[in-house]
Amino acid sequence: MCAGVARAEWTVTQTQTGVPQSVTVFRPGFFAVATDTQLYVSRDGSVTPVNNGMAGSFLRGPDCVVGIRTDGMLQSVGACFTPDDGKRLFPEDSLDYAVKAVRVTADGGVGYAVAVQPPLASPEFRSSLVPPNGGAVWGKLTPPVADLNAQPQLAVLPPQSDGQPQALFSVSSTKANFLWYRGTSALSYVASGITPPNSAHSVALLPGETPDRPLAFFGNDVGLFRAILGGTGYPFAPITLAPGAVDALAFDVASGSSEGTGFGLLLLKQASDGRVAAYSAEPVVPPALPGSVWRRSKDLPAGLPQAALQMACADASYCVAIFNAPTNNILIYRNDSPPSVEKLTDTISVNEGETKVVELRLRDPDGDAVRLSATVRAPGSPIAVEQAPLGAGEDSGLKLTLTAPTGICASQTSYLDVMASDGLRAHDTPKAIALVHQHTLPPGAPQGAVESVEGGAFFMGGPTGTITPTKGTTGCEPVTYTWTPLAGAPRLDVNGGVATLTPPSTLDQRCKPGTTVYSYEVRADDGVVKSAPATVPVRIHPWGAPKAPFTATSREVFSGAALAPQQFHLCAEPPAPPGLPPVSTFWSLQDEPPGLEVLALSGNARRRVGTEFVEGSSVLLASATCVEAMKVKLHAFNRITVDGFSLDSPTSDVEVTVQPRWVPLDSVTPTVTLEAVEERKVRGRVTTLPLVNCASTRDLTTVVTLEDPADPKRVFDTKTYPWAAGTFELELPPTCGSGDYALRVRTVENQVNRTVAAPEVLTPFTRDARNVLLGELSGELIATCGEGARGTLRQTIPEGACSSVDLTWKPGVGPALEPLVIQGDSVTVATVDTQLESLVGEHVTLDVTAAGDGASEATREHSVRIGARPFVTVDRRTETGSGMNSSQVGVTVTLRNDTACDVSSIRYDETVTGAQVVPQSMTLNGQPVTPVESSEGHFAVAPVPLPAGSTATLTYVVRTALLAPPRYSGTATLREVAVSKAEPPPPSTSGCGCSGGGSGVTAFGLGALAWAARRRRGVRARS
Repeated sequence: MCAGVARAEWTVTQTQTGVPQSVTVFRPGFFAVATDTQLYVSRDGSVTPVNNGMAGSFLRGPDCVVGIRTDGMLQSVGACFTPDDGKRLFPEDSLDYAVKAVRVTADGGVGYAVAVQPPLASPEFRSSLVPPNGGAVWGKLTPPVADLNAQPQLAVLPPQSDGQPQALFSVSSTKANFLWYRGTSALSYVASGITPPNSAHSVALLPGETPDRPLAFFGNDVGLFRAILGGTGYPFAPITLAPGAVDALAFDVASGSSEGTGFGLLLLKQASDGRVAAYSAEPVVPPALPGSVWRRSKDLPAGLPQAALQMACADASYCVAIFNAPTNNILIYRNDSPPSVEKLTDTISVNEGETKVVELRLRDPDGDAVRLSATVRAPGSPIAVEQAPLGAGEDSGLKLTLTAPTGICASQTSYLDVMASDGLRAHDTPKAIALVHQHTLPPGAPQGAVESVEGGAFFMGGPTGTITPTKGTTGCEPVTYTWTPLAGAPRLDVNGGVATLTPPSTLDQRCKPGTTVYSYEVRADDGVVKSAPATVPVRIHPWGAPKAPFTATSREVFSGAALAPQQFHLCAEPPAPPGLPPVSTFWSLQDEPPGLEVLALSGNARRRVGTEFVEGSSVLLASATCVEAMKVKLHAFNRITVDGFSLDSPTSDVEVTVQPRWVPLDSVTPTVTLEAVEERKVRGRVTTLPLVNCASTRDLTTVVTLEDPADPKRVFDTKTYPWAAGTFELELPPTCGSGDYALRVRTVENQVNRTVAAPEVLTPFTRDARNVLLGELSGELIATCGEGARGTLRQTIPEGACSSVDLTWKPGVGPALEPLVIQGDSVTVATVDTQLESLVGEHVTLDVTAAGDGASEATREHSVRIGARPFVTVDRRTETGSGMNSSQVGVTVTLRNDTACDVSSIRYDETVTGAQVVPQSMTLNGQPVTPVESSEGHFAVAPVPLPAGSTATLTYVVRTALLAPPRYSGTATLREVAVSKAEPPPPSTSGCGCSGGGSGVTAFGLGALAWAARRRRGVRARS
């Protein structure tokens, strides 16, 4: 599909004199060409020359063109900006400068240039960014490398988002070497490799994704190259293009849109015939890089002269190229026409299930490469659309792969919105293409059918069921189905395509062995097209469901009698046909009345019947009552299994009356159930099947014996119980080792003339071995003045360890002991010494050894600390200071030994809350004392001697806070054992927290402070 071709807007003109050196386009229709003899300025067709050899030009204000002469001097056209006239970009020197390349940004704000001073070849780089020097208005740039060569190829970018302008210089006449400036900082890129690219014929510099990553292009004698600058290695890579020299190159990335940006134009001197050809870059959508695909324009005027030298563009609508010739040396391109989409197809039809490839081709009237994009219009299309670019060539366009799904029943139309872009925003051109999804496929033949019938299959004489066709794998959803019975098949009732089948129910058909298969033909109809027929076989199994077990709703039986079903199956009437499967009966109770047991009988097996169904050929009913009849609601149904299908009859609900009668003891089976075996006992339960009824009125005796299984005459324990079913408990032999035992259960009933016995039950079991382990000691040793330390200690056994052990007690290190008094797992201990001072806090060591039958013995050493009952009374009073000491409180603590034993190693700890202890204010029995431990609210004094029945007095001073009265507490200990009695509650105090007045205690404390001060002075004097 190809749109028409229109003539592009190419115009050839020429300068008045000279060979062009550089071209600058200021806006569409307004450009300047610098030649070796003049500056040729063309504005909207009007030409103004300046007859001096020029290297370039730039614009001051909207219309003033300033030329840059080949020696670097500025000259405005028609003296339009006299402040620039006569200024030099390079210094005036004995050797004239020859400007090789100069470029100024479109706003005239920033410029870069390179020049040489013949015959010298070393280039000098200058920029308006560097302060003037040497009489030049542009300062000198210092390149980062040497051995550079000035070339006319130069591209500049105005200041980017980081505020820095950029420039790209070609700096070699043989290789594609470049200097890239960001502001005044430069990076050098040197062509490398086995065959490095030859020197550049043309360059272009475009903004990148970030300011430090611009996009650069250069063309040389073999083609086009592109790179993202900013890295350290040589970044340029070739772009696919026809063979030839790319002599002129220009881009615009500011005039595009979201549909396409990156207008590009180049002139290529073809390697095949030496003619000049124009190529246009296909626009892209970022982040795709521009300049990737180039398409040739056939509308370039024929007979162009020498190879192009340079090209410049004003946005994407106007470009000017110059040629290396004195005449016909200017080529003007105008992008006047938007892409033409009129001849693109209006409709694309795709049959369902088809994949179709469509190429949308078009050519721009101006010869531009065009980006063609397609978007499926909301709400979307059932046709899957895959887009791909056309291959290399002159035509722009898209390759569409359209895949239409199956399953529609009517044609559907959706739309593809196509947008053509030549890189100029104003030229974006839309086109709507209809996508028609054609319905062509008939529905697939049904893939069989699904039977829905009670029980999962059809049976002769069974319930009615439905047959629903299964949709085929292709085509649309069927609207309905048509059914046709084949030879001998029963008639179907059809509603909405679903067939209803009533199986035959005559006696001959039901009782005929084997499965009968009937066939039906069914077609799917989608309302337009019918499918091919499918054959559906329907299998009808023989026999059908059995009859209900009982015809009556009530029955009467004696206790211990069996109750059997009254009927089984229609076909079971004599003579029964061959192949009829057996019929099973299932039983359950509505509820389980106490005193009544119902057992299902199946061969020799008996299973208890409860609220869940249990299989059995009959049921045995046993009543535990002996006087009144019992009633029970019994449910039963028959079941037959045919070809793997279970068919159940209706359930019979029968009320059964059970008349009383004793269950013979010799007809029951006793069962023994054991609980988890303990160390000393075995417990369990005896039950019988069936239940022994009337137990309270019968003379029943059960003897449970614990025996040695290897020697049944060896009996460990025996107990007799007055029941036939109940719980028992026997004693196990005391041993730690494992053992095998047997429980023998004998149940007898004494009747008038005889004794009846139930079968004996012998139940073997094993008691596991237990390790001998010793736990902690329980109990305590308390020292009493004059009596010594005494107490009873008990050895504990950890849970799970063997407790049938003999214990041996042996004194260890510690205070001397009286002979130990041992009683079982306990021992009574008494010390020889009777003094508190030597006993309290000491440890008594006992070694305990446990030995048990069948296990290794265990030994453990115990250490028991001797404690004491509190025997020190603590009394405290406080006294508030006066005058300058009114913020201090004196505290007196009196300790009294309430026993007849002397104690000399008491430690006393005092704690104060809500006040600060004055350091070094403590006295003991009137003498200053140094605490063994001290902090702001705590101190400890040791040793404090307390002879029998005597007291010790401790004083100290605290500084009080005014917020709350201080609180005091203290503890007397003897070898870390608390021996002080609980203090009485403090007396009622005034708001100051004081219990007295005056200066007595306070004076003692201050005296202690003075003593401490004198002691320190004495120490200092001695030192």
